[in-house]
Amino acid sequence: MGVFTEPPVTLPVPNLSLSSVNLLRRCPEKWRRKYLLNDYEPPSGQMIVGGAAGAAEARSFQQKITSGEDLPIADVLDAYADEWHERATTEVEWGDQKPDKVRDTGQAALTVYHTDIAPGVRPTSSERKFTLRFPGLEWTFTGYLDIEEQDGSVGDLKVKARKLSQADADTDPQVGAYLLARRAEAKPASEFRFHTMIRTAKPAAEIVRTSRSDGQLDVFLHRIFAAAAEIHWRASNEMWDAAPPGAWWCSATACGFWSSCPFGGMHSRPAVEAVAV
Repeated sequence: MGVFTEPPVTLPVPNLSLSSVNLLRRCPEKWRRKYLLNDYEPPSGQMIVGGAAGAAEARSFQQKITSGEDLPIADVLDAYADEWHERATTEVEWGDQKPDKVRDTGQAALTVYHTDIAPGVRPTSSERKFTLRFPGLEWTFTGYLDIEEQDGSVGDLKVKARKLSQADADTDPQVGAYLLARRAEAKPASEFRFHTMIRTAKPAAEIVRTSRSDGQLDVFLHRIFAAAAEIHWRASNEMWDAAPPGAWWCSATACGFWSSCPFGGMHSRPAVEAVAV
């Protein structure tokens, strides 16, 4: 693949997102299966607990925007239980995880967050959708801002199995997506904050702060355009490659498409015979 500089006017999908761009970099074939063929992949246990905890805390933020008060912890945990039940009763790829343990560790981390962190959050919006449109292009870039605060900052709620390092926060592409959206709206954010709920043996919660320069946001915008150009080229030429050799996410335990993937479970390795010279 070469370096793409000009974004295409049209794409085989109406919009891109951060998860779409990230998946393309990981595995073009999986991107094709998910976004062009609309094949279903069961969510992981981490996705279930993250979605349930995020939705429960979002309910509290939504009330706080109008009332100025957080929901009682009992109400947040009830919301978490409802969200968990709705999501966990569908097909889920649990791997070697035990669903009840995943649920309980998520609940414990949510309790710490709601008790220790949430009281200091002053939200002005929760889960607000944004859409970036580009002059002359027919596709858009969309996403959701988890938290916007009165002080001008923007943030994201995460449930993690370990603490988020500052180095990871400083390189996470999600920051670029959120801050680019705010800049495009002529409301640049003062700071980005990862609100993390940590599912360790001793549950924890913390905020990890980071930021991006205008130059870094320009680079992220070019990354979106490069991804769009790559998608257009691949779709036009029917060239869908596999994940890089040795990638941990290209395996039966990490990919829901593995068994039916021509680069995965369906792949037949040709026989090789060594001949002495």
